[in-house]
Amino acid sequence: MKTAAVLLTLFAASAVRAGECHVSPAGDDANPGTRRQPFATLARARDAIRAARQAGDAEAWTVRVKKGVYPLTAPLVFEPGDSGTAAAPVRYLGEGADTRLCGGIPVRGWQELPDGVWSADLPKTGDGTPAYFESLFVNGRRAVRARHPDTGFFTPLALKQTVLTNQAQRAEYAQARLTARPGDLAPLAGTPQAELRYAQVVVHHNWDTTRRMLLGFDEGTGTLLAQGAKWKVWNPWRTNSLYYVENVRGAFDAPGEWFYDGCRGKLLYRPLKGEKPSRAEVFAPAPGLQTLIVFKGSPENGRFVRHIAFENLAFLYTDSPRRADQVSKTFIDPAVLGDATLPGPTQFEPMQAAARTEAAIMADGAHAITFRDCEVAHTGEYGIWFRAGCVSNRIEHCALTDLGGGGIRIGDPGGKGASAGSNAVVTANNALSTGFNVVDNCIIKGGGRFHASATAVWIGHSADNRITHNEISDHYYTGVSVGWVWGYKGSVAQRNTVAFNRIHKIGQKALGDMGGVYTLGTSFGTRVCDNVIFDVDSYTYGGWGLYTDEGSEGILMENNLVYDTKDGSFHQHYGRDNVIRNNIFCFSQQYQVAATRVEPHRSFTMESNIIYWDKGPTLKPATVKINIDWKKNLWWKTGEALDFSGMTFEAWQASGRDTEGLAADPLFKNPARRDFRLKRGSPAAKIGFKPFDFSQAGVYGDRAWRRRATAD
Repeated sequence: MKTAAVLLTLFAASAVRAGECHVSPAGDDANPGTRRQPFATLARARDAIRAARQAGDAEAWTVRVKKGVYPLTAPLVFEPGDSGTAAAPVRYLGEGADTRLCGGIPVRGWQELPDGVWSADLPKTGDGTPAYFESLFVNGRRAVRARHPDTGFFTPLALKQTVLTNQAQRAEYAQARLTARPGDLAPLAGTPQAELRYAQVVVHHNWDTTRRMLLGFDEGTGTLLAQGAKWKVWNPWRTNSLYYVENVRGAFDAPGEWFYDGCRGKLLYRPLKGEKPSRAEVFAPAPGLQTLIVFKGSPENGRFVRHIAFENLAFLYTDSPRRADQVSKTFIDPAVLGDATLPGPTQFEPMQAAARTEAAIMADGAHAITFRDCEVAHTGEYGIWFRAGCVSNRIEHCALTDLGGGGIRIGDPGGKGASAGSNAVVTANNALSTGFNVVDNCIIKGGGRFHASATAVWIGHSADNRITHNEISDHYYTGVSVGWVWGYKGSVAQRNTVAFNRIHKIGQKALGDMGGVYTLGTSFGTRVCDNVIFDVDSYTYGGWGLYTDEGSEGILMENNLVYDTKDGSFHQHYGRDNVIRNNIFCFSQQYQVAATRVEPHRSFTMESNIIYWDKGPTLKPATVKINIDWKKNLWWKTGEALDFSGMTFEAWQASGRDTEGLAADPLFKNPARRDFRLKRGSPAAKIGFKPFDFSQAGVYGDRAWRRRATAD
């Protein structure tokens, strides 16, 4: 029977015109895959090419995918046998955003209740049990899960943590009690305990977020009970942390919100003005489907998936939850949790950059994979992740929007193929190394919708990547993060380039300790150049434009325009021999330039920069104690004399700092309107400043693409 099946597959492949097959929602996988008799799924087209390759075919292949919806209930997996070659690649070519690979279940059968709320039965899984999900997409929009408060956050009145031990597993965990300020959690009053198991509390604490199921609520004291991992001593929950609760019936009160009624098996939605159930397109993510596409190479065995391109396709609708018995059992006593096999919220413990989450498109052992003119949207976690052993891949002219996590990850936080714990910079690649990848001319906006601590673009333990000409906006944490080694421990992340990106609307008062561009660890040859960074705002500290964090070393930051940041245009926690040159730094609210740790070596060189502002101090006080090489900078504060931590500019220079610098108006054309072009006769020329064209930052191409990038 197996031989017959193989022969049948080969016969089907041979019926396709050499080098081309067709897929259509109206097709049938029993068809030969021709234009007139197309396949129904991309998996069938992949299998036809795989069979042809096994039969000795070496031609280029194009899979033409008609527009329409292609449901996925499991990831579409590509293995080394599905590869093309440089001379004969494999292309999956769609017809634009309407060619949709969907990990969503259509929700139908809506009824409009007397109060205007829509109601439908919860979708069922294959075994007939109700599907559990934490995202819902209505008419191409992520609906808000019943949330309190509707916008913004609360801060706790009091917090208490009790460390416990799970005797069965000998694992420590902790019971957390969060006491609300009077009246803040009034909508939880009267909530049955059975409904609480479908609710969650989400806590933002500096750069991390924690998401936990509710195990109890004391109405008398306004105290939530949750259990999970012990708080990290360096970043615990505090009374200035931010929090909100989700999926509480009493919070289901605003248009556009939805409520997962697990006790009654119902899905409720409160429509926006003009929405009608008969015309609504509603998708719930398929349970357990965090990933739509997988490239499954075996880099440790020298087997890679190569030369496959995806063009004009949309990848949509994934979620984030995992079953409680798979994730939470380490941190929750089974006697408290009850039946963990029931659907319901799981725990997400804090991890910087939401590093424990996955992506809608996952790759290991992938070489020369291309995504061009594609959409990745409505995800539960990250958009695309080139993890271990991924080399020379390209993401070009793609839009990644409405992301549960961030946009793109490159490299492995676990350090596969990297000697992350050594003291040496890694200079030799191996099969597990990831590098030489390109992200160019992409729109990456609307991220962190489920995991707020995710970054728009993350590079860790990976070298020689290029992040260029992208529009990066509307995230709650860092825009571009490079490194992933704390301190001077050596690193793989060398010679990365972050250039000509437009990065803005970062932080949004939801998290702290972030930057428009953030670096971590030794990164010789890394260049952060020609970017425009603005509107970086944290909720506590740490809304910086350019941020060299722990052990950043050997990095050049040049020709960047940075303005309207909260805590500083540039900040270095600690590092060595970084060069900050020929930048324009304007209108930071707190400090203009900041450095934190005193070290015996030169921390950085500050050369030929223009620093311009209207209020607030010049430098963070510790900065004057740090070994910084100040060279030829131009300083100007409108309406007030310069003050360098109690020193006049003359005294600052007399102390040996910035002796060739100037205190003068740089003569911007219209700084109030954020036009930082220099007028003729600007004194900037006297410090050796070289004007650069910051209009080149961001996406390029046709007008519609550029307009889409800058549209709200």
